[in-house]
Amino acid sequence: MLKPFLTTTAHTEQEIINQALKNEGLKQISSDSEITRLGEGAWHYAYLIEAEQLVLRIPKRIAYEKEVVFNQDELTADYAGTKAFYEHANRTGKGMCPEHYNYHVSDELTYTIESYVGKSIGLAELTPDQSKRYGSELGEFFMALEELNSPIPGIGYITVGERGEIKGLYEGDLSAFIREETGEYKEEWESLLESSYSFDKEKVRKNGENLIAARSIEREKLVLTNQDTSPENMIFTSSGVRMIDPFPILYTGTSLAANYVFNYRALFHSLHNTKRHGKNQYHLLIPQLKASAEGFVEGYVNGSKQKWNDLNVEVYLKLVTMTHEHDQLLKQESLSREQVIRYGTKDQIQERIGIFFKELERF
Repeated sequence: MLKPFLTTTAHTEQEIINQALKNEGLKQISSDSEITRLGEGAWHYAYLIEAEQLVLRIPKRIAYEKEVVFNQDELTADYAGTKAFYEHANRTGKGMCPEHYNYHVSDELTYTIESYVGKSIGLAELTPDQSKRYGSELGEFFMALEELNSPIPGIGYITVGERGEIKGLYEGDLSAFIREETGEYKEEWESLLESSYSFDKEKVRKNGENLIAARSIEREKLVLTNQDTSPENMIFTSSGVRMIDPFPILYTGTSLAANYVFNYRALFHSLHNTKRHGKNQYHLLIPQLKASAEGFVEGYVNGSKQKWNDLNVEVYLKLVTMTHEHDQLLKQESLSREQVIRYGTKDQIQERIGIFFKELERF
């Protein structure tokens, strides 16, 4: 069976799987009964190798309706970053990520292989109370990450250096980065206040001034953390939640914790009518999503008023920048295919930005 894998060879699905297994020194399969197709994400096909209880992921040639161009450095940074994050995450003692992970990158054969962490119950099958409990586990985990020193130098997304080492995209002082970013957030916030949109600008101005001025800077430390904590990357099991397929980033832990809270509290369900998120039916799962955000906050701040305040500021800034991004999309003459897949049509974006302005008023 031929599948559009990201490879220069014309091998069948089973041949590609066996090449990967051989490369890992594992027993090859002879029939479909030895694997379970776990479906496909945006970028990879996934297979459970039953005998080994390992998940093999092979990149797709087409992602988001566009052909993927093989890029050795980008794929290596992606996979090496995941490996580093898994190892780092498991140093917290939470057992959050797969224990084994390996990868191979070449134009003929590219794959990742990792421990199978179990079948997910699925967000739709959770009660709000269960979702809150899983959210609390994740909040505790994100706080535990902040207690560890980053094993990778630099700031930002992970890239490959000249000597093949992985590092953050930028060098510099974290506090200086946060100050610069705060200035950018303030410019976005001011542009919304100066816009022609109708909302309670005086209330948003007064509240925003206080929140932005209170942003945590000197209290922050560089953390290797995860930007992509969407529900499809969370495995909800009877023994707790597990995290797979991360998007590692080196930055302030509070900012990425707020990313989780904002996404689950306000963003995911508002994107239910987009191609990217439509299949997940998040608008039908608002109680579970909001309960997860609530649990996350409790687990993360652990009773600390200071940490709650710092987190609250960051959640506000996520809302500001997402509202501004929607405003910028509406000002474009036309949207790219990728933008439509992620955000929907201009009518949908217009409707959503109205919701965000109401959130700003209520904040």
